Amino acid sequence: MNTRLLYIALFLPVGMLLAGAQVWLSHLRIETSQHASVLQQEIAAQHEKIQVLGLEYASLSRPNRLRRLAHSKLGMQAPRAIQVLQP
Repeated sequence: MNTRLLYIALFLPVGMLLAGAQVWLSHLRIETSQHASVLQQEIAAQHEKIQVLGLEYASLSRPNRLRRLAHSKLGMQAPRAIQVLQP
């Protein structure tokens, strides 16, 4: 009978500790999963922004647009043949 009480006294706290650890680990797993989901959404949003900026850059750096702006805003003209240096 004494050995039975000794086993209960030893294994009951260990079992409770293991059960508590299991609950804590489950909580951490759920929290980590939620955090990963939020990060995935942020990554997707940033990829979308990168695509939009790439399209905007392509639109703003079109040669015809740059030529027109150089002429209208800066008064630049295309070089004449005499102004071009040949290597």
